[in-house]
Amino acid sequence: MTVHEAVAVVIPFHNGMAFIERAVCSVLAQTSPAHEIVVVDDGSTEAEAQGLAALATHLGFSVIRQDNAGQSVARNTGVENSSSPLICLLDQDDFFLPDHIEQLLATWHSHRSPSVGYVYGDTQRVDLNGEIVHGHFIKSHSVHPKVTTADFLTADMYILPSASLFSRDMFDAIGGFHPELRGYEDDDFFLHAHLAGYRGVFLDRPVVAWTLNPGSSSHSSTFAASRMVYLRRVTAILAGLSDSDKRELAPHVYPRFVTQIAYDLLALRAAGKEHALAESRLREALVLYRESGAPLPINTRIVIGLMSVTRTLPDPVTRIATRVALSRPLRKLRSALRR
Repeated sequence: MTVHEAVAVVIPFHNGMAFIERAVCSVLAQTSPAHEIVVVDDGSTEAEAQGLAALATHLGFSVIRQDNAGQSVARNTGVENSSSPLICLLDQDDFFLPDHIEQLLATWHSHRSPSVGYVYGDTQRVDLNGEIVHGHFIKSHSVHPKVTTADFLTADMYILPSASLFSRDMFDAIGGFHPELRGYEDDDFFLHAHLAGYRGVFLDRPVVAWTLNPGSSSHSSTFAASRMVYLRRVTAILAGLSDSDKRELAPHVYPRFVTQIAYDLLALRAAGKEHALAESRLREALVLYRESGAPLPINTRIVIGLMSVTRTLPDPVTRIATRVALSRPLRKLRSALRR
C-alpha cells in the first residue's frame, strides 16, 4: 500500500463494549488493511472506557477520549487525529465485510477525478446477532447514485458513512460533520459535499453490515430534535438559490419534514408524554413551509388535520386517537396519497 492509498478507519464509541470488538476485528481482517484505526470514546462510563482501553491494548488500535458531544463531533475528532488521505467510518455496532476497503479503494482509483469526493457501496441489514435480514438494503430503499440536488432532498438519502470511503480534502472543504446534529448528520454531510461540487460513485454491492439496533440514535428523541436543525439548514440553503430553483426544490423538502415532525408529536401524544417542545417544532416547520410557497399536498393536510382534531380532545381520548392515527393502515393510506 502506497501513502496515496493509505486509509484511516474512524469508529465513534459510546458505551458500546457489546459490539466494538466485532467492529474492530472486521477492520483488522480486511483483505486490504487499514493504515490506522482510531476509536473515539465519546463520554462513555468509566467501566466502558476501561474495557475499551484494555481491548485497544490487546488488538492494537488508538483511542481518543472526549466528553460526550455526539457522533458527529466524535467522527470529526477521529478524522482530525488521523493522518491518512482517505477515510472510512464505521459505527460501533456495524462491521465491515472482508473486502470493504479493497472494493471501495478499487472503485475510488477507477473513477479518480477532482470532482469525485467519495465512493460508497450497498449494505447488508443484520440483526443484533449479525444474521442477515436484507442483503441489499439501501438499493431497495433509494435510487443510486445521487446526481441532482433534488435527489439529495426528496427522501432519506441512504448513503451510509459506514459504507463509504471519502477524501480528507472533501472532509476539510465542507467542514466535516455538523456538530449540532445527532441525527441527519449523514444526509447533511453528503448534501454539503454535493453542493460543494463533489460527486459520489456508487458500488453496486454490499460492503458493510448495518445492524438493526433498537437502541440506536435513529430511535431517540435527539433524532427528532435534529430533524428540525437539519430543516433549518436546508432552508438556509434554499434561501441562497434562485427563485426558480427554490420553486423546484421546496416541494421536495417541506411536505416530507412537516409530516415527519407532525408524526413525532403524534407519537409523544400517543404515549402520554410531554410534547410542548414538539409542538413548537411543528409550528416552526409550518411557518417555514408557508414561507417557501410550496403547495400543501393532501397527505400533509390530513396529518395537520389529525393534529388539530386531537388537540381538542380529552387526554385519554387523545391517546387513543393518536394511536389510531399512527397505526399501520392509516400510514399506508398516507403513503398512497403522497403526491
